[in-house]
Amino acid sequence: MVGDNFIINIIYPKALLLLGTALISFLWLIYFLYTTLKQGIKKFKFLYYPYFIYMIFIILWILSNAYFHTELLVINGEKWAIYMAKVANIFSYMAFSSAFHFSCRLISEKKNNRIKLWQSLLLFLLTPYAIYVNCIGNYTVVHVDILSPSNFTIHFGSSTPFFFSTLIIFTSLSVLNLFNFRRKTNNKINSIKSTYMSLGIIIFMTSTASIHIFSTYIFKDFSLTWLPPVLSITEVLLIGYAALFCRFYSWRYLSYIAINTLSSIIIFFLPITIVSLLLNMNNSIFILIWSLLYGTLIDKVWNFFSQYSSLFIYREKTIPSDKILDLSNDFQSSPQQALESLTQLLNIEKKKIKIVSSMFSKKIYENYIEKYNSVLVFDEIEQYVKNFDDSNIKFIYEQMSRYENAIIIPLYDNHNSISQLFVSPHKNNGDLYSNEEIHALQKLLKKAQIYINYQSHIHHSQAMAKSIAHEMRSPLAQVQLHLENLANFTTNMSLSTEIKNEIQRGIDAVQHGNQLIDIILREVNQTLNNQKNMAPFSITELLNLAIHDFAYESEEKKERVSISSDIDFKVYVNKTLFDFIIFNLIRNAIYYFDSSPQSRIEIELTSGLKDNQLHVTDYGPGIEPQIVHRIFDEFFTYQKKGGSGLGLSYCKRAMKLFGGDIQCQSVYGEYTRFTLTFPHVKQEEQLAQPQIDVAEIPPPERLESAQTISASQKQIALVTDDNATQRALAKLYLESLHFTVYEAKNGKEAVEMVHHNTIDIVFMDVQMPVMDGLKACTIIKETHPTLPIIALSGESGEDEIAQIKSTMDGWLIKPTTRQLLQQTVLKWLEMDSLQTVNHINTPKPQANTIDTL
Repeated sequence: MVGDNFIINIIYPKALLLLGTALISFLWLIYFLYTTLKQGIKKFKFLYYPYFIYMIFIILWILSNAYFHTELLVINGEKWAIYMAKVANIFSYMAFSSAFHFSCRLISEKKNNRIKLWQSLLLFLLTPYAIYVNCIGNYTVVHVDILSPSNFTIHFGSSTPFFFSTLIIFTSLSVLNLFNFRRKTNNKINSIKSTYMSLGIIIFMTSTASIHIFSTYIFKDFSLTWLPPVLSITEVLLIGYAALFCRFYSWRYLSYIAINTLSSIIIFFLPITIVSLLLNMNNSIFILIWSLLYGTLIDKVWNFFSQYSSLFIYREKTIPSDKILDLSNDFQSSPQQALESLTQLLNIEKKKIKIVSSMFSKKIYENYIEKYNSVLVFDEIEQYVKNFDDSNIKFIYEQMSRYENAIIIPLYDNHNSISQLFVSPHKNNGDLYSNEEIHALQKLLKKAQIYINYQSHIHHSQAMAKSIAHEMRSPLAQVQLHLENLANFTTNMSLSTEIKNEIQRGIDAVQHGNQLIDIILREVNQTLNNQKNMAPFSITELLNLAIHDFAYESEEKKERVSISSDIDFKVYVNKTLFDFIIFNLIRNAIYYFDSSPQSRIEIELTSGLKDNQLHVTDYGPGIEPQIVHRIFDEFFTYQKKGGSGLGLSYCKRAMKLFGGDIQCQSVYGEYTRFTLTFPHVKQEEQLAQPQIDVAEIPPPERLESAQTISASQKQIALVTDDNATQRALAKLYLESLHFTVYEAKNGKEAVEMVHHNTIDIVFMDVQMPVMDGLKACTIIKETHPTLPIIALSGESGEDEIAQIKSTMDGWLIKPTTRQLLQQTVLKWLEMDSLQTVNHINTPKPQANTIDTL
């Protein structure tokens, strides 16, 4: 019963507000104590214990003030009121003096943060005085007039002015200490810390001085005595937060949150105020209904004010941290482009942000992140180095300082293990990363890490594919060299046609192998994403060339492929991708020729009003009905061992790029028909000229009159490659064209060769030791700007190809063919005397095309 009466006696709005403030302060005190002790008992003992004492007295001061706003004030009478007023004075003095003591230790440069002698004397002399004048006699509080809770008047004694002056002295000295702390430090974090602490002290002390001193002592107005204890929470939290942490929100963001919060609160209380003032109805029912309704609308209210608050603070409708979060969709389409956008938002130099899978001392970084469950922020690490004797933290600080890393954020794989690290440098203007930016980056990377990990896997696959392709090209080039030598050796010998055909089939097989390498590299490099190499072509011409170029295993199989259509139409396509589609369909059909001896491939063209179509029908085993709808799925294979399942899915993407489509119809046991649909070519597209690389020019055997260089016009070529077989093959072809050939193993040798010899044309590999081909080309062009330099390379990435095309004069995929070399030198050397080539067993050209998978 007594307990019930006590609760009833303290249920007053102002008292509850003060009790709530005390509870929050107490919870913060526990958290502060736990965190500081976790950092080390020494730091708490020498630096933070004055703040701990300050917190205890602040809580006691709030509780003593709450007494004057409860029914207990009336029940217990004047005697208890005088006692509680004096107790509140003592608690306020102890809080102010402890805050001053903490500020002194904070700026102290002495061992163990010891304070100066005059500071100790000031505390030693004033503290006994403050306790004495409030405990003995009527020096500070004489008597109290009580009317009702929150309605009272305190009459002060003779020592009150001097007592209040001690509070003002401690407040002024505390603020002065923090300003000196800011002025002396060169550390940005310490500067921000002092700003936070100063702001907290100024808000609290200003309210206390204006209300508890001037308003009560001078004007005898005690109606607002509850406000300074409530506002004390700002000092408690701001000082404590600044003392504990090294990561802060920007003032703009805090202002944005404050404006948004205030606006939302006003919207909540405005209807309640209007109803209570203008309408005669039950307020409690209305408040309950409105609170429930407002709870459902709070997000919309917040978002509504958010854009205007952002516009007022940032001059934009979206705050910077939200812009960072909005980049998650960009990571899905292009992580690299998303990182470039991120550099602009964070004011960082372009291409300085990195996402790394491995880096020096990565394991030490990971151990710290896992131990503290935090990101690595350079300025925070710098603070820890000063306060803790930890070799690992010192090493991390040295590494981040050496490589100018400002922030490192972990990315996780499916097993919640750190897979990569997001590494960002310092900002261009020298500002620190704000807390909202770090949180936004963490959320962004958590959302985007699946795309980043996927991109990492792609890069690894690309690197592996390039490495494998490079290793494959070398033995294929060696086989091609031996076959070419054998073909030249047997030219003047009376051997059977069958032997010569076998040699030719070997050369064709090598060419087919190189085509497969090109397909794999094109696929892993994801180059099917633009229309820059598209142009109008005759469908009949493209078909004839593609069917002729395909590397058949025998003439018998080639004869089972036919075009049964006499119409023609224009298609706007990329020739390389078109060849890939035809090669893929032919290869898939030929796979069943051995098991279905009567099968054949028929190609037919049809033209309509809406679109044009190409039909490829093979009369093989057909496809089962339940399988047909899946054949264009990636990684799906059907009755083929060793297939990757990427061929038809790639065809689908290529046709979509052309603005068309590819569909399949099959009757199991009878036939399979692929229908390629092409849109009609627009008039402006027909005016475009085909963009065919040097390596894609039709070979001499397709020309009405092929040409070569006469012996009387002997020229000098330089072949540069670190692979001896590749050099020997190019030399063989060039010497058959009556060239004198010099060789170089790397770019440095090529530069010296050009400077000391007369060279007419250079064939240059790109990736070489000592000096690569691009750098060598740049050096050569400085002194020989008109000397044609042709890349002879197996590069396939868009970036590498773009570099080749911007640096060199032409590009041939290695190992190349005699015909493509001939056409290249004819184009660049502009020969006047030409003669017809008469070469019986000319191998087919290796165009820069892609083949089936």
